[in-house]
Amino acid sequence: MITISVRELKSHWSDIENKLEHGETFQVLNRGRPTAKILPIEPKKILNWPDHLATAVPNKGKSAAETVIEDRGDR
Repeated sequence: MITISVRELKSHWSDIENKLEHGETFQVLNRGRPTAKILPIEPKKILNWPDHLATAVPNKGKSAAETVIEDRGDR
C-alpha cells in the first residue's frame, strides 16, 4: 500500500490512476492522519453459462411479468 497526502493525490491523479489500474492500493493522509483508502476496482466477471436455455423457466403462454410472479411464489 502506498501512502500519499491529499496534496499529492490532487497534483498526481493521472499517475495514481495508472497505478490503480495495475493493482496498487493507496492510503490518503490529511495532515498526517489516515482519512481514506483508494482501492482498484475488481475486474468484471464474465458469466459462463452455456446451458442457460436448458435451465430457463418455460413460458407456458404467459407474459413475462406473469411468469416472474409465478416463479417467485411467496418470496
